[in-house]
Amino acid sequence: MYESILIISVIIISILFAAWVYSEKKLEGKFSKTISTVSFPFPLLALYAVFKLNISFGYILVGLTLVSLVIWIISRRTDLVNLQKEARSFFLILLGITIFRSFIYEPFQIPTESMIPQIQVGDFLVVDKFSYGLKNPVGKSTWFETREPKKGEMVAFIPEHTICSSPIESAYPEKNFDSSQEYLWQRYSEACTPLGLTFVKRLIAKEGDEVIYRNKELIVNGEKLKREFLSSDNDEVYLKEFYQDKSYTIRLLENYRNQLTYGAERKWVVPKDYYFVMGDNRDNSADSRSWGFVPKQNVVGKPAFIWMHWECLTCLPSFSRNKFLN
Repeated sequence: MYESILIISVIIISILFAAWVYSEKKLEGKFSKTISTVSFPFPLLALYAVFKLNISFGYILVGLTLVSLVIWIISRRTDLVNLQKEARSFFLILLGITIFRSFIYEPFQIPTESMIPQIQVGDFLVVDKFSYGLKNPVGKSTWFETREPKKGEMVAFIPEHTICSSPIESAYPEKNFDSSQEYLWQRYSEACTPLGLTFVKRLIAKEGDEVIYRNKELIVNGEKLKREFLSSDNDEVYLKEFYQDKSYTIRLLENYRNQLTYGAERKWVVPKDYYFVMGDNRDNSADSRSWGFVPKQNVVGKPAFIWMHWECLTCLPSFSRNKFLN
């Protein structure tokens, strides 16, 4: 339905734009105001369809940039001076935004508690997209790689279960999933979108690494990660976890037991070109333990800092949580 609305709106907008150009050029603008008035609702319909289809903002920016370029070229060839100036300004602005957002920094909003205490619900992050290399702004391919994510780093990525067209094998390439993992995949993929959703978790293991999660303790390649007690509050326990050259705070819930999702002991071996990720809020995070591995190519960038906190529409934005992320 929404695909049809988008396509029809784009076609009508194109026809009306051609009519507007003809009116300006051949009829001295006789029908230009009428055409502009009639055109008004169709861009809104197109934006509504884009929103409902959850199309990536990167695709929208690239599309708008190309449209403004086409309009600029048409206005130059038809000697529509005013339109030419406007189209040129829009094109340069959109091109700058597209380059900045696609290759340097991109904002994201955190909707879940999976990275508590480091990141809270309502935090707005800026992700460094150049930290691991230069990627295609409207795809997953990497044009060139600067470095790989390090173990213990936070990463922004698109998990396969959030992409509606992805089969379960895309997260379990060796097809070594059991019935409970298949059930969880189906459960979590119900909220999928055509292009997927961006998550933030902590990178725990890379290809070939063995991960064991036993009694809420994390063991990677036979070595148990060192922890230090920080504080406790009722059922909540906060620990500092040390992993290679990183240290960060994790949250555990003492009375939390979920055998279906994690079990008393679970073991994974990370496939080639995949990552294993976990949330810092260990007992309240859907991550690689429940929906599988993350393809290397799905990594978007490295979360750099929190620039704003805005928890609800009726709340005022706050900048008290502004900080660089570890």
